[in-house]
Amino acid sequence: ELEALDIERQITELEAQPQVSQVWTTLIKNALQIHDVRVQDIILPRNQVQYFDLQESSEENLRLANETEHTRFPLCDGDLDQCVGLIHIKDIFGSGMDASTLDLQKIRRDILTVDPEDRLDETLQGMLRDRAHMALVADEFGGTVGVITLELILEELVGEIQDEFDLEEDLIIPLGDGRFSVSGLAPLRELEDTLEFEFQVKREVTTLSGLITAELGRIPTTGESLLIDRLDVTVTDVDEKRVIAAIVTLRRNPQDACGK
Repeated sequence: ELEALDIERQITELEAQPQVSQVWTTLIKNALQIHDVRVQDIILPRNQVQYFDLQESSEENLRLANETEHTRFPLCDGDLDQCVGLIHIKDIFGSGMDASTLDLQKIRRDILTVDPEDRLDETLQGMLRDRAHMALVADEFGGTVGVITLELILEELVGEIQDEFDLEEDLIIPLGDGRFSVSGLAPLRELEDTLEFEFQVKREVTTLSGLITAELGRIPTTGESLLIDRLDVTVTDVDEKRVIAAIVTLRRNPQDACGK
């Protein structure tokens, strides 16, 4: 119930103390802000989720694991809406089974399910309690909208976490004259921070690709332009499933915006 300005002033005074590290103040700021973050703000959307499919052969599922180098996979029966559990790669190695005898149903673990509107701090508490590193994010109708991981939550506190296998990619690249080349995977919160503005209407999407597709109600074509709130958006690359990249320009005068 403390006033936000009082907290900000105290943090500013702490930053001026030579014995207080930048890491400490960053953690304090992020911890205070996480109360307002919802699961849907940071989820990995369903079109980016790799999963094991009971309708595929064991060889095909193991090939996916080898290609992605992930350690955990939702186990599904046909698609993500039919998720029946979680597979951990260590359980495959520990089972002593080879591809010809592997039974994913026997080694599956239960998977935690959370709501997109759940608060992130409460979700973190629940995942730590259940010792869950991954949770399925499902809407009120039971449809899977994505997954959330402990790593995604911790990045809200400490910043981006990269290991030796991660390839760094710039999702938002300034082009000059207020123009930005933006990956379709760029989180909307990161786009807002970079451009220093907030969307007037909150939408149930988390990436630029999802935002453009939601606005149009379809996958756009290359070269197609649209106005979203105060953003002039021109699509520069698409595939059959999503927007790969777009050029984005912020209209500095809110009165110039006439989009949704």
